[in-house]
Amino acid sequence: MSKHPGTELEPEAVAATPSWLGTRPRRMIAGGIVVALLVVLGVVLFGQFAPTANPGVSPGATPSSGAATESPAASATAAPVDGPAVPDVTPVPIEEPADVTPGLVAKVTKVEEVDGTARGPGEVAGPSLRVTVTMTNSTSSVVSLRTTVISCYFGADRTPAPELREPGGSPLPASLAANSAIDGVYIFTVPADQRGNVTLLVDYSVDVQPVVFQGDIADLL
Repeated sequence: MSKHPGTELEPEAVAATPSWLGTRPRRMIAGGIVVALLVVLGVVLFGQFAPTANPGVSPGATPSSGAATESPAASATAAPVDGPAVPDVTPVPIEEPADVTPGLVAKVTKVEEVDGTARGPGEVAGPSLRVTVTMTNSTSSVVSLRTTVISCYFGADRTPAPELREPGGSPLPASLAANSAIDGVYIFTVPADQRGNVTLLVDYSVDVQPVVFQGDIADLL
């Protein structure tokens, strides 16, 4: 019998402890191995489940060459807009009246040479013509002039004449009372050497054929 009861281990307890854990250095080595395995496992799991910055697009991918792109400069620049095209109709001499609709007559009643002044966006100052167009309503009803457009062209090829607001521009009002007349004043930039062949277009509405006045503007100066 042992002299110090409780200090001896039973044979079964000694056998249950692995031999490689029997000393402190061995236990430290085992712990390090476990920690290393946990670190490797964590790296693998993070690589599988971590979100990507741009799902569905592989690194270094470039946009397709067929994709349509728009230049900022191109989108910022609006295409120029011309006035109504001159229809292929027999023109009226510029000094004579013309029927627009039954009871509504248009006439170029005055033309003045002025120095056009640029006020609005896109306007360019220069030698111009100030044209007065008189609309006469001989009916018993009010006539709408809301959609009426007056435009000017010059030369044999009918080059559009830019429109200005000053000096003294005053477009036709939205309506014309029964049995009355009203003036609309328009300013167009027309070169001095192109005034022998001037076309004025009175476009009343999309449902009515425009009236075309044409001739030498000197006849009205």
